[in-house]
Amino acid sequence: MQEQPVVLHQGVFKPTAKTSEAVFMITGMTIGAGVLGIPYVVAQVGLLVGLGFILVLGLVMLSLNLLIGEITVRTGESLQLPGLAGKYLGGWAKSLMSLIIVLSGYGALLAYIVGESETLSALFGGDALWWGVFFWSLGSFLVWRGLQTVKKVEKIFSILVIGLITILSVYLLRHFQPEVVPYYNLSKMFLPYGVILFALHASPAIAEAHALLPGSQRHFRRAVILGTLIPIAVYMLFALAAVGAGGLSVTEVATVGLGQKFGDGVALLGNLFAIFAMGTGFFGFGVALKQTFVWDHKLSPWFSQFLVISIPLALFLLGLRSFIGILDLVGGLFIGVEAIIVALVFWRARQRGDLDASRYTLPHVWLLLAPVLLVFTLATVFSIIKLIN
Repeated sequence: MQEQPVVLHQGVFKPTAKTSEAVFMITGMTIGAGVLGIPYVVAQVGLLVGLGFILVLGLVMLSLNLLIGEITVRTGESLQLPGLAGKYLGGWAKSLMSLIIVLSGYGALLAYIVGESETLSALFGGDALWWGVFFWSLGSFLVWRGLQTVKKVEKIFSILVIGLITILSVYLLRHFQPEVVPYYNLSKMFLPYGVILFALHASPAIAEAHALLPGSQRHFRRAVILGTLIPIAVYMLFALAAVGAGGLSVTEVATVGLGQKFGDGVALLGNLFAIFAMGTGFFGFGVALKQTFVWDHKLSPWFSQFLVISIPLALFLLGLRSFIGILDLVGGLFIGVEAIIVALVFWRARQRGDLDASRYTLPHVWLLLAPVLLVFTLATVFSIIKLIN
């Protein structure tokens, strides 16, 4: 039998991940339902403004992921974000972070079910409701199999997703129509915040990746950086191509409208990309939410599994199926509050962490902390204002 390094993880010896697997674990959880909503919001605010949003918010999300990475490196046990908040800030922070993670996790899983239902229905025909239930069944099985299975699936699916979206984008760029492209619309300036932040969010994947990586802090930091930068580049390319070819006719689930406009070939390619992209996101977020219940709240794996898979399905069957609305709420409000708490946790972890992080430590940390606090505070305020209005 071939020997492979192992790591003690939650009381069980498991094979370590390679750096590339950690990169794809982060990339796979990032590129999910959100990418399909990005062209719609970019078209609404204009291509130039939208691409600027993706770049700036992407760099802010990179800062957040690097902060989370240092927190996990400094912590001598496997914890997800609620457990880290509780360890460094106390019980109130753990309770608040738990609420935020659970709500955002359920929102993300619901968005994946909604997006997959529309995509599968557009590709194969039939009732979107039943396609949503079919996807939920498959995704729930992989979540039940756990972190090791998702690690393998994420790498395969991430490569497929990046390949498919690149091919689709190159094709659409050949049909770029400058006369139909909206370049800026300042009246809808704040529309993209929530959707783009949702699309870039992969905070739970950072703790997952660190739990199964070898002890090299430099390799882990490299995985965090690459795993965050790849989706930014993919999103900018896809937004440029989709809005350039479709203009304001881009639909909320972008690949559905593009398939209707450009024919069967684009429909097949685009919807296959959507299926794999949302599949990786569902698997990754499902396992992360399950691990939150198991790691941080000491619930049984079986009960944690039940909580993860049952509630999103119930919400879907009850009729909560507004794709952009779900992305906007989760990205703007829940992820905004989560990021603010993470910034506080990071500051305490630097003072009270269990382990040395000298090979990971981030220089000029205020250049990371300040944009995170500013952007996510604004996102939270804007989301609350939109809810009130």
